[in-house]
Amino acid sequence: MVSAPVLALVTTHFNVVYRLEHDCVCAMGVAQLFLWARWADVFRHPSNWKLWVVVIASGLAMLLEIYDFPPYGGYFDAHSIWHLATVPLTILWWSFIRDDAEFITSSLLNKSKKKAK
Repeated sequence: MVSAPVLALVTTHFNVVYRLEHDCVCAMGVAQLFLWARWADVFRHPSNWKLWVVVIASGLAMLLEIYDFPPYGGYFDAHSIWHLATVPLTILWWSFIRDDAEFITSSLLNKSKKKAK
């Protein structure tokens, strides 16, 4: 029951992204980086540094997608290095998500405790 709609959603997403122009996809990525940078600037979060590292490093990694170069020594091209760079960024991103969930939960618990008094 759950897997069919999820599979349909993922398949549709890949079809839409595949049909978009490369420039449009890069522009959406840059816009998302700016939105996250603005969020990090506005909200003072205890793990803000993780978000800033992900935003800045993702922007630098995006340059590998934009300024593509042929395989160096026949092994590594810009796209493969981009994939390699996104692995630690994903780990750091999910670490920030976990910290954010804990921060929001603790602040909501503190608010409910204050109301109970």
